[in-house]
Amino acid sequence: MRPPLVLLLCGCLLGVIAWAEPNEGAADEVLAGAAYEPFSLPAGVPLAGYSRRKGKPSTGVHDPVGVRALVFRDGDTTAVLVSCDLLIVDERLFDAVHRGLLDAGLPQDLVLMLAATHTHSGPGGYGQRFFEKLSMGHFDPQVFTMLVQTVVRAVGRAKTALAPVELAYGTAQTDGLVQNRVEANGPVDPELAVVACYRPGQREPFAVLLSFAAHPTTLGAWNRQLSADYPGVAVRELEERLPGATALFFAGAVADQGPVKSGDGFERAERIGLALARHAADLLGASRPTPPGGLGAAQVRAPLPPAEVRLGRLTLPRGIGQRLVDDDATLSVVTAGEVAFLGAPCDLSAELGMRLKRAAQDRGLRPLLIGFASDYIGYCVPEALYRAKQYESSMAFNGPRAGELLVNHLKDMLDQLVRGDRGQETGDRSRSR
Repeated sequence: MRPPLVLLLCGCLLGVIAWAEPNEGAADEVLAGAAYEPFSLPAGVPLAGYSRRKGKPSTGVHDPVGVRALVFRDGDTTAVLVSCDLLIVDERLFDAVHRGLLDAGLPQDLVLMLAATHTHSGPGGYGQRFFEKLSMGHFDPQVFTMLVQTVVRAVGRAKTALAPVELAYGTAQTDGLVQNRVEANGPVDPELAVVACYRPGQREPFAVLLSFAAHPTTLGAWNRQLSADYPGVAVRELEERLPGATALFFAGAVADQGPVKSGDGFERAERIGLALARHAADLLGASRPTPPGGLGAAQVRAPLPPAEVRLGRLTLPRGIGQRLVDDDATLSVVTAGEVAFLGAPCDLSAELGMRLKRAAQDRGLRPLLIGFASDYIGYCVPEALYRAKQYESSMAFNGPRAGELLVNHLKDMLDQLVRGDRGQETGDRSRSR
């Protein structure tokens, strides 16, 4: 008989070793540290990503899956960016990790951006809602607890590595890696954004962050082995090129963006991942890191439009729909000097993602978009695509205006951080520094 979830969580958190405080540096100096922790998964854990798998057990491990964490701190702000080889991060997983980090000694006003790479071959068994179980298999409290414990441990190790940091930012336009999977002539975002973290005076980074907008679906429902898909190839290749570095992959605005599949089986993931790593390495070769000068962070829980859950041509009664999906969304923004990390809790369309990146650029910031961050509310697409009644719009659970609403909220948060305002609190988990 499995122990209750609450006891598993308590045991997980009690097992966390108290973290030693690193050298905090000058009050206005930004510190950073990074770390990686692999998942320790039970044999046969179901994979998350395709309902066609019907929750069947996995058959092995093709490549490692786990957690990569980056902690930023200056005199009065702590921000944590986490990349997990998971399909999504739902509200329950985010809340459990956040509680675990507070219990382990991080400050109450911590801003945590806990993101999934959106691999469709990562572990399942951790979602509790109806739609989550369809793509993840039955909920397993031991898997859920293991995920929480692994993230807490990775953040703890990153925190102990805090030291002064310098940042370099670059973008590259890729070719032949991504396509619009909904509209033949629809928008495509082939941009790869890279942020590299260096120790002052060192020539090689200790952390590299990548953001790219193509669904990690090079591996179809036929695959039954655990895999991080092409994001795993990209970080593997970068870490092999840069021994001692931790590479973090983040999905950009992927709602209508699919990978260009070439080759058979796992060759498809290798092709895209290796190409992204080469682009990133080229950018690093021309990088000129500088001290970020300051850290800002904001996180709010924003209300969403009422649920509009559609099953084919049928729209469920609002009362039923509200029981199936969220009525709010966690939004996150972290700025480190001129770099802006933008956390969206959804499958964001390319059009909305590019609009958000332009908004950051208009404010003098250099954006790195992080999708599937700290919550998951389904798809957010422009109203025209919503009305077209494609698969992507059927997964837009809060109607045609939710995406526009989230983009506007994130723009407001950027404005508050640029002005240095504390910002308006909009919920019981709002944090803004």
